[in-house]
Amino acid sequence: MDNKYLILFREIARTTEVLAERVMAYDKEKKDEKGEQTAQTMRDDFAKLHDKLSASNLDTNSISRIEWAKILVGAMVISNNLSEEIEQRKKALSGYKIDLIPKLNRIINETKTDEEAITLANELFEISENK
Repeated sequence: MDNKYLILFREIARTTEVLAERVMAYDKEKKDEKGEQTAQTMRDDFAKLHDKLSASNLDTNSISRIEWAKILVGAMVISNNLSEEIEQRKKALSGYKIDLIPKLNRIINETKTDEEAITLANELFEISENK
């Protein structure tokens, strides 16, 4: 097996372990004991898998079908997590391009004094109950 894939599989295991740890903390905060236990089991499983894949004497032929399934689950979890993060970043970028930057440009382009800038800024960034 190419070492780059072994490194990737190791990172998948580690990242999924970390994500499960976050879910565990979230579930604990929400007092969801069943969810917390499920996330803890997942975290522990991926920690063991990471340890196995990190062993210096790893025989890649010893990776079981169940472990390949865990790597698949980890890859899917990470992929979904990345998709959600990308969507959040797209929304943030859109907010900058559509809302914030045009308003800041107006303040710079339509005013000549600090007082005018403050007045326009207050108008543009006013929080309205109707919005």
